[in-house]
Amino acid sequence: MLYQQVYRRQGNMNEENTDRIGILSSLSHHCAARIEALSAHLSEYKIENVQSLIQGCQILDEREIDLLIAPSNLVWNEKEILANKGLTVVAALQRNHPFHVLVSRDDPWHLKADAIVLCDEIVIQRQLLRRRGKIPRRLDVRNFSDFDIDSNSGEDLRRAEKLINDGEIDGFVIPRGSYPLSGLNERRHAMLPDAEEMAGMRFVPAPFVDLMLVLARQGFHAHTIHSWTDSEAMNAWSVTKAIFERTPQEFHDVIGIHYRQRQIGPLLEEAEKVNDLFVIDSLMDPEGDNDGLLRYEIIVEVLNEEGTRTTGIERVGPVDKLNIDIHFMMNDWNSILERMPMSEEE
Repeated sequence: MLYQQVYRRQGNMNEENTDRIGILSSLSHHCAARIEALSAHLSEYKIENVQSLIQGCQILDEREIDLLIAPSNLVWNEKEILANKGLTVVAALQRNHPFHVLVSRDDPWHLKADAIVLCDEIVIQRQLLRRRGKIPRRLDVRNFSDFDIDSNSGEDLRRAEKLINDGEIDGFVIPRGSYPLSGLNERRHAMLPDAEEMAGMRFVPAPFVDLMLVLARQGFHAHTIHSWTDSEAMNAWSVTKAIFERTPQEFHDVIGIHYRQRQIGPLLEEAEKVNDLFVIDSLMDPEGDNDGLLRYEIIVEVLNEEGTRTTGIERVGPVDKLNIDIHFMMNDWNSILERMPMSEEE
């Protein structure tokens, strides 16, 4: 179900000279809400709703719009359409909440052993099972469709919330951005990649969450929209794209990807707190000094079906070396995957 809101902003320019932006938005990929928040930067644009990615690419190719904002997962799934029409990703919108939340009265580490939790993301299903280990202590993780619920419908999510109140389920997992748009009131618990903040647990985000891309025809000058787009989010897209391109298809549904950029000070403080010598050595030179450059942080992991085996890779490095580092990281990643057992029997 599309998140049906259309925002139109007109400047002093004539309509025929006004740049036009098409928005493809849904509850779980709330591009329209993000654009509304950026409206102060878009007063000279005409903004209109688009019903599908295929339609958006068609009217972008035919110059009926100048830019198309769309969810990154759809862009990845339909990348051949973009290539055939000569369209390209030129920027990304800032990510506000690049993680999921558990809507439940209990936080992830206090759910009862047989708690029923609805979740459609396979990697998060396995991360939840990882917390509990083997039967009989593991959770009962099911899909939304098992209760005839569409997780991309605000009305259905409110019905799922009622199921919690009625004691039929114990919780459900949705993108953080879906929570306010659905009008939910039940407690929510962030599922973060920081094990320290999560009391020893870690939820490496599902790919593409809260990542919205700006598409244009080839030759578009991305610097003209710099004021309302975000370089960190664009780097997140580049990293996710590289990982998917270099990771075998069989792992795509079970992979978690975390990317963010951080100042070196907080990174050092955290590494020193847990005595992470690898990170400390990577940030400091032999004299004990650091260059003060902005750092990227990448975490990638896959889990087996039972959630009992996790294989991952982590990297920290200067943002200005990201394009080179991701190439070598993926070489290491593929070597690791070749040796990964995906079941208890292996």
